[in-house]
Amino acid sequence: MEFRTATPADVPSLYTLWAAAFDAPLMVPVYETDADRLDRTIVAVLPGTGAEPDRVVASVCWSPRTLMGLPGPDGAATTLAVGGVSNVASAPDVRGRGLVRLALAEAVTRMEAAGMDASLLFTGTPGVYRPSGWEVFEVPVVSGPLRPDGAARPGQPGPAGQPGATRLAVRHERAARAASATPTTFPAWSTDLPWQDLATLHDAFHDAPVTTRRTAEHWQHRVPLWYSAAELLTARRPDGTIAGYLVAETEGETLRVRELAVGPDDTSAVEALARATRALARVCGATRAEVRLPRTPATTVLTDALLATEGRERTSDATGMLRPVLRGAAEIDALRAATSGPAAGFHWPGDYL
Repeated sequence: MEFRTATPADVPSLYTLWAAAFDAPLMVPVYETDADRLDRTIVAVLPGTGAEPDRVVASVCWSPRTLMGLPGPDGAATTLAVGGVSNVASAPDVRGRGLVRLALAEAVTRMEAAGMDASLLFTGTPGVYRPSGWEVFEVPVVSGPLRPDGAARPGQPGPAGQPGATRLAVRHERAARAASATPTTFPAWSTDLPWQDLATLHDAFHDAPVTTRRTAEHWQHRVPLWYSAAELLTARRPDGTIAGYLVAETEGETLRVRELAVGPDDTSAVEALARATRALARVCGATRAEVRLPRTPATTVLTDALLATEGRERTSDATGMLRPVLRGAAEIDALRAATSGPAAGFHWPGDYL
């Protein structure tokens, strides 16, 4: 058994391993957005015999990103260099040998050498990663029946309460599918969509701990992939500029709000997006909504506009995990706690790994 960095010759076997281990059609397309992916892919390889080629039997990938840290002593924003772990897999015939644990340890060693402060991953099986030093953080989720049209709700803010508020129109940004039908081609946002405007809104809306500092590459490639099954709604002013946006995905009878961003105190944009989201839910046959957003005034307005007052459930998404690398454990523990505390730390699904 050999542990090493992946090479181009390993790619067919690597993709075969992932296809057997995961029902995740976005895995390879997202992986291929990273130009340096092979240099950060740790593989366990069984040497080939005779005509049989080498076989990749375990893998761990990591990629660097910038994460918002805890505010500094003066209250100023701070950032951390983080190694995001993904595509962790092992072949069924070699499980139980500790190959994933060894590959994770090698990935952490590489992260240390690259100057990473911490490591981030997302999983439905946290028990696999706790022995290697990762611990869970939680983000809030509110779900419940959709609010009937005309039903009373708390506060009832909106354009009527904002003198001079600009009338907004909500546009469904339809995906423009590429001509190629290859398995790694997924819908992309329209080429005329000003993603820079979305980025400006996103960065200003909730620059809180655990949030990824997105790059142009994220906006142009990774974010559209992660939201390729979702609807992107934009609230537009009369001149066409974007006042806010919302990402929602419908699965069965549940509409899930994945992302929101509006300008400061722009309740009119939240209200317009909420109305359009309820209309989308009706068209899709949804009767319930799930709001996975940070606890802020704007998200409270959206939640009250979408959900009926009765029957709400407050839970959490506990799929995220953090591990210290070069930073101390106490600092990373405090960062994990920020997602369920007054700092309203948060991680968006569009920044999955």
